Amino acid sequence: MILTIAKQELRSSLREGRFKMAVILLSGLFLLSLFGAYDYYASLKKQHEEAAGTARRQWDNQEEKNPHSAAHYGTYVFKPIYPLSYFDRGVDGFTGNTLFLEGHRSNQSKFNAAEDRSDFARLASLTPAFVLGVLVPLLIIVLGFNAAAADRENGNLRLLMAQGVKPSALFWGKSLGLWAATLSIALPFFMAGAVGLLASGADNEHWLRYALILLVYMAYFGCFIHLSLLVSAWAGRPNVSLVGALSLWVLICLLVPKGAVNFARQLHPAPPWQAYHDAIKEDLKKGVDGHDGTDVFSKKLQEETLKKYGVDSVQHLPFNWAGFVMQKGEEHETYVFQKHKTKLLEVYQRQRQVHQLAAFISPYVLTGILSQRLAGTDVDTYFDFLAAAERYRVQLVGELNQDLTDNFKYGDWGGTRGKEFFAKNVRFDYQPPAFNDVLSGILPSMGILFIWLTISGLIAVLFFNKMKPV
Repeated sequence: MILTIAKQELRSSLREGRFKMAVILLSGLFLLSLFGAYDYYASLKKQHEEAAGTARRQWDNQEEKNPHSAAHYGTYVFKPIYPLSYFDRGVDGFTGNTLFLEGHRSNQSKFNAAEDRSDFARLASLTPAFVLGVLVPLLIIVLGFNAAAADRENGNLRLLMAQGVKPSALFWGKSLGLWAATLSIALPFFMAGAVGLLASGADNEHWLRYALILLVYMAYFGCFIHLSLLVSAWAGRPNVSLVGALSLWVLICLLVPKGAVNFARQLHPAPPWQAYHDAIKEDLKKGVDGHDGTDVFSKKLQEETLKKYGVDSVQHLPFNWAGFVMQKGEEHETYVFQKHKTKLLEVYQRQRQVHQLAAFISPYVLTGILSQRLAGTDVDTYFDFLAAAERYRVQLVGELNQDLTDNFKYGDWGGTRGKEFFAKNVRFDYQPPAFNDVLSGILPSMGILFIWLTISGLIAVLFFNKMKPV
């Protein structure tokens, strides 16, 4: 009986004009999003690879200069563009992807794509993830809003119950029919998305990530199938059911995500940019300044160092005092930058926790978190890149200051290093979080999504059991 109901539901869906129209529109939008997103990905990846190579060649081939001058000359590093970023752009469209690294400063990311966008443009980019996460649920609602309500209104429900069909069997039949109709659209989309991954030359790990993303979206679609049937059983009439299902979609896909972000900002406000930098400046004054040997902290360090080595002037030290104090100043500055950056990231982390709590009432938020994490376009991966870039900056500047300390005489600011030296400096080689770490981190969220799927189904069955023929 369940299969009979499912077949009837599928045939009914396929015959309806609104289904055919929705399929045409969705297919067009998905293909448009896929081609646009992949073109963006391929272009950006090429630009980043060329820019990264250029930045390193500029560093290796810079003209002869003092090592500390080279630290101020600085270099650029770039966040890698991952194969699945064409599928779900995540936060990459709103965070900078380029960092300028130099001595004495911990800079913020540059070339932020969101800087030139309006609030409406920031709502979402037309990507495959957007089509699957926001528009496919609309298709499910169009197909499922009258699944139970229409049967009740036209009298079919009375006939089915008179023939001994149990309400739970009716639910499972309708559910399977909606699943079949949804998959008839989603599976070609999934296959088209795989073509993009194939074109990017992705390795086995990214294919596994893609498979998990598809599993997440399948569970997400199941939540909307259950919710559509639930509302249809509860409403009793098709027009009421449609309004109720659309209201639920607006709540889940639009209001909760945006409201959670705004509420998190109000609950845990980040410090104003000027106040943040003023606090850093104040703390920088409380330690060694590598460029000012007359400050209290530098004088104290000088006295302690002279006493330690038993000499009466910095000229008699067995190393270059200028390079030594430069490195001590760098260490103090790094401590200050990290202190304030950590505080700022703690605020962002509390904001994210509020946003993640919204996943309990919005499977769309939950699906977005999982999709971005698997695609490597999430906030955690971005912060991991920033931390790796800062470690590289500290190591690179440390190498330059160490060379100045060990191999130059005090006051010899005219001494230089050439291409051979700079080519041997440490290189930036960022490795993203390992797949096993990503997988272990998302398992709780995936568990919550499947709890959503289960509970929505159970509640839908409960409403079907309570339906009256009249």
